[in-house]
Amino acid sequence: MTKQTNTILQLFKKITLLTIVIFVTIIFSDYKGYFNPNNKNNHTLKKWDYFYEFSKKNDVDILLIGSSHLYTGINPKNLSSALGVNSFILASPGTRVIDHYYTLEEALKVSTPKVIIIETYGLRDHEPYKLTKGLLSDQFKSFSARRNTLLKLQSTPLLFAPKHYPYAWSNTLRNHNFIFNNNKQISENIKISKKRKKKKKDLYLGRYVRFQTGIEDSIINQYRINGAPVDGNIFEINENSSLYIQKIIDLCEKNKIKLVFLTLPMYEKHIENYDVWKSRLQLELGEYGTPDYWLDLQIPFNYSNFSRSSFENTYKLNQHMTYSGSLLATYKLVDFLNNKNLLNRYTRKTEQKWRNLFYGEEGFFENNSPAKNDKHNKIIYTSEYIEVLLLKKPNYNTIIAKIKTEDTADLKNYKIEIDAIISSSGKQYKQSLMLNYDIYHSNKRNRNYTMNLNNTITEIKINNVRYP
Repeated sequence: MTKQTNTILQLFKKITLLTIVIFVTIIFSDYKGYFNPNNKNNHTLKKWDYFYEFSKKNDVDILLIGSSHLYTGINPKNLSSALGVNSFILASPGTRVIDHYYTLEEALKVSTPKVIIIETYGLRDHEPYKLTKGLLSDQFKSFSARRNTLLKLQSTPLLFAPKHYPYAWSNTLRNHNFIFNNNKQISENIKISKKRKKKKKDLYLGRYVRFQTGIEDSIINQYRINGAPVDGNIFEINENSSLYIQKIIDLCEKNKIKLVFLTLPMYEKHIENYDVWKSRLQLELGEYGTPDYWLDLQIPFNYSNFSRSSFENTYKLNQHMTYSGSLLATYKLVDFLNNKNLLNRYTRKTEQKWRNLFYGEEGFFENNSPAKNDKHNKIIYTSEYIEVLLLKKPNYNTIIAKIKTEDTADLKNYKIEIDAIISSSGKQYKQSLMLNYDIYHSNKRNRNYTMNLNNTITEIKINNVRYP
């Protein structure tokens, strides 16, 4: 062996050793999370963490997959409480149909839903190799949150350009600039890595509340002056998206899971030429583009009750729903699933495990009766078609009257009048209580009426209930 050959060999060994050291260091750093971004508000990661934790002890009956339109537009606790099921939202902002497909594939490895609901905003043109900075960041976030290594390997070349592969897999590489401009985050991550993870005790089902108030007059004026910011003519579906729409359909049919597509609305003046958008998507979905499998809440279908208070105060292309808007959309979805009998009348409402899980959560008492041993929330009147509850709140009492009906008549303009004897501050007095229709927690099988009362009330006895 010549001296030159030996030198080259030694150099090669050093380079190889250095490469191994760097590679191991990156893997260790990723494992410890030293270069993780600030995940305090990373609700995509939170969704996957809670989904896996939830699925260890509970079956997911309804799985909802989509983009930010979904997790701001549907309330899974109300959906679950109304139907008597376990529902969960796996959605990430800015993602498209390929991501939805691999989200579904991974979810089916640990859960066997009866119904899959795919939100449609991401079912459009998608070129993963041409992702802009914002969309690329969103895709990194969604990819990182998933756990199944094999599926992540399969999806990498379909979600990213080759130059982005290393950054998709490694927070250390993606955020290496923290060394120069965010030492504080590295220090925080080191502290987090030394702490034991706490078991998740709260019931989180993928909802993320962003907007509480609706469209203001300034935005309404922009609609009047400039017209709609979104034109349905720009909606296209390329071969890439078309392929994965079909793969979602095939995967559900293979696993004998009922599939529903859901379009959550934007404000009626936000989109022009929606009929073009709708017809193109309808053509792509085929049989699933019919009213039997597609709940389209955008105008002109099923748009009643949505108003400017239901939508985010923005004139930007992308508009989400407010909390109150999401409740309206949720109960429209409840009606759709009931009307189409997609759960075959299946419900967990008689299961004590399910009641323990959802008891007192959002929408529970609006859709279910309190336990007999509940001292704070109780039934104060019941008949064949009506149940009246008194719920104790921190600062007030709430009366909820629920009418069970299959009547298709619109009861929202009616009020319920209750003749009651009220005990308060050691005194008793008669009072007529007028309850208003609760538009946000009603569906076609269960109409709710409600009223808030002073918290000093200790007891209410009902003599008579008058309702239409």
